Amino acid sequence: MKVRYTAPASFVLATLVAVASLGGILIPSVYAHETVGWAGQAIGQDWVDLLLAVPWLTVTGIGASRGSRRAGLLLAGGILYTAYEFLIYAFAVHFNALFLIYCATLGLSLFSFMHLTGGLIREPLAFPRQGALPVRTAAGVLLGIGILFGVLWLADVVPALVRGTVPRSIADAGVPTNPVYVIDLSFILPAHVLAAIWLLRRQPLGVIFVPILLGFGVLMSLAIGGMMIVMHLRGVEASLAVAAAMGGVALVSATTLLAFLRKLR
Repeated sequence: MKVRYTAPASFVLATLVAVASLGGILIPSVYAHETVGWAGQAIGQDWVDLLLAVPWLTVTGIGASRGSRRAGLLLAGGILYTAYEFLIYAFAVHFNALFLIYCATLGLSLFSFMHLTGGLIREPLAFPRQGALPVRTAAGVLLGIGILFGVLWLADVVPALVRGTVPRSIADAGVPTNPVYVIDLSFILPAHVLAAIWLLRRQPLGVIFVPILLGFGVLMSLAIGGMMIVMHLRGVEASLAVAAAMGGVALVSATTLLAFLRKLR
């Protein structure tokens, strides 16, 4: 698997994420124009990125640079998570001193993800023999996540559309729209469903994108849970029950991911 050109980029990406995170944590002016809740989420995200995403990108980048297919898949999941996050920073955080860092991180993550997944598609992993992969379990986890979060977001969006109002999550954040809803409903959740279908049909693309999305899910779930905890510690309204639930989602995703990767050839 040709990942050697993407792996060095992952080290640069990890550095950019670390700079953005430290800037958000240490420079008060960065989130000075955000609402209390939105700033609390951003700082929580910064801590999670510093403690989880940066090591993930670094360690999987080292493995990918040595030609490990499993590390390459995990790296792709980490890069996808980074692109997701910095889409939000670039478009839903007020202009601040880190703006060019946001742009550089977003651009590098998007191009790196395209390069890495392009290499994986050109040199697909062989689909193991019947019964070797936890196909139904992995597909079920992705379908469950896709449907669950789709229903949750639509339950917030549809009633507001019917009433002609704005969802509370948008009003509390003080943003024109919720970027999480946009990215999830347009790209991420449909990708979960599509990857699950590919896997159930034993198509090679399923073998590639299922572990990528499971890795993405581990990081994203831990990020949401970590954000809730940090916000709570900072006195911002946040649900620790949501944090616990996200920890459960991360555990299920990680367990399924490890079982899947062990069976890959």
